[in-house]
Amino acid sequence: MISDAIKFYYKACELKEMIRQGAKQWRVNRARLESVAEHTFGCLMLAIALESELNLSIDLGKVLEMLTIHELEEIAIGDITPLSHENKSDMKALARSAVKDMFRDLKSYDKLLSLTDEYNAGESREARFCKAVDKLECVLEFKKYQDAGQVSLEHITPEMLENARLKEYVDSGKYDLADIFFLYHQPAYKDFGIDEELWYTTLKNLKI
Repeated sequence: MISDAIKFYYKACELKEMIRQGAKQWRVNRARLESVAEHTFGCLMLAIALESELNLSIDLGKVLEMLTIHELEEIAIGDITPLSHENKSDMKALARSAVKDMFRDLKSYDKLLSLTDEYNAGESREARFCKAVDKLECVLEFKKYQDAGQVSLEHITPEMLENARLKEYVDSGKYDLADIFFLYHQPAYKDFGIDEELWYTTLKNLKI
């Protein structure tokens, strides 16, 4: 029913009001921080652009559907980041229950839940590409903030350094914040040719 579609729309659009927690945690100094919905839009645009330029064997339509709904669970569990202290295992069951409730009255319930499960399992090539895009979009946003002087390693706190991987990169003294964001998430996207060499020869030096 059309009323069910509108109810779903209103619920999903709560992501427009949710601010990305990573920007808060790193105290990004800009007038308006990015919402989760804006992150989703960024993922969609990045996926279209990367699929155009990389030699990928993926179903782009499926990728775009998956990315469109991939953050809906955050309406229930919040925006979890690598610096969050929530038990991520406990969050998985709550997240799946939440999206099931959101999809329940839609005729495409089975398809939408299947796409969500596929994304979270990360076993298909499309799901792995979506996860790569999700991480790289965050990296590129923080590179933009850094280039604009809105965030840097000077924003780090002792609590952040409780993350062992982050502390290792910081203690090395070899990397700026954008470097660390890229390297931290590199396992997610190296299978698609977005590797350390590409970062240091192309992406890092790209100015917008």
